[in-house]
Amino acid sequence: MTVASTRLLVRPVDDPTSPDLDALLAVRRSHDAEAWPGDPPIPRAELAGELYDPGAHHAVRSWLATLGGEPVGAAFLRRELDGANDATVRLEVLVVPTHRRRGIGRQLAAAALREGDGRPTRSVVGWPMDEAGTAFCAALGMTARQRDVCSRLRVADLDPEQQRAWIEEAPARRAGYRTVGWVGEVPDEWLEPLARAFDAMSDAPLGDVEWRIPPIDGARVREDVRAWDAQGYDVAHTLALAPDGSPAGATALAVSRLRPAIGRQSDTGVLRDHRGLGLGRWLKAENLRRALAHQPAMEVVETFNAGSNPHMLAINVDMGFRPVRTFETWQADLGDVLAALGGQPAASSR
Repeated sequence: MTVASTRLLVRPVDDPTSPDLDALLAVRRSHDAEAWPGDPPIPRAELAGELYDPGAHHAVRSWLATLGGEPVGAAFLRRELDGANDATVRLEVLVVPTHRRRGIGRQLAAAALREGDGRPTRSVVGWPMDEAGTAFCAALGMTARQRDVCSRLRVADLDPEQQRAWIEEAPARRAGYRTVGWVGEVPDEWLEPLARAFDAMSDAPLGDVEWRIPPIDGARVREDVRAWDAQGYDVAHTLALAPDGSPAGATALAVSRLRPAIGRQSDTGVLRDHRGLGLGRWLKAENLRRALAHQPAMEVVETFNAGSNPHMLAINVDMGFRPVRTFETWQADLGDVLAALGGQPAASSR
């Protein structure tokens, strides 16, 4: 499918061997250099893994916009195939800074949402990271549903004594709890306990976002690790066990083989019956120590939290994370977004 306006072309990029992937990479790097100055640029292999090998529980499609043959924008449509939110897509639209305010973003959004990925869609979610993105979501008829916070920890700023105390002096340790951990593939014996521990995320705050947190099973955990590996990341896990041996909580942190300086904090959860014993601090400190032992070149750890999750935000601040960007989750029904895009040309076959 191709959408054209004068010299502007918008086309899907479904083939990881296509030269268009290099053009998508150029757009993504242009965006990242503005949004995350100082970060090493995303490698081609990481982007390819993200777009074309996202795992069985995710679907991704991409579109490229070119103007006179020059890449000027990209759109990404992402969907979680979890049995609970399959009809919701996340739309991400990027336009090269020098080509903004020309309607390119609207045409990318129109192409992505009209062509879709062949699955039924009811709802569209966006995470705009700046004022321009916020205005774009509002223009598409979306509304803000939840405040979110992106925070970063500089490894050089860690307090070693604090981290030691969180691990060795945790109240849960004195109460008979213990931890196990690893990097990479999840050992078979810990797969289901880890999945049960991550079910602690079932009561994570969602504000007014129309989203259901599905139960997590071992197959989902294993597939997520494989998807991270496809992007060049090894995942460090730490699992907390109660005195009776049952799972009490868990955390995950992805460390990059391709960009060793970058770490991505994934889920951290403590089951309700085990809260109030410092398990969250213990888990995060021990898992960070494990991740750094595996990838000592890691310099920054990035995490995202709902603004309505004061407990995890407090742990992060105490650990040394500092907010670098606040933003909101925006959402609307697909029909409302398409109506807002009604003036855009419909997609037509090549």
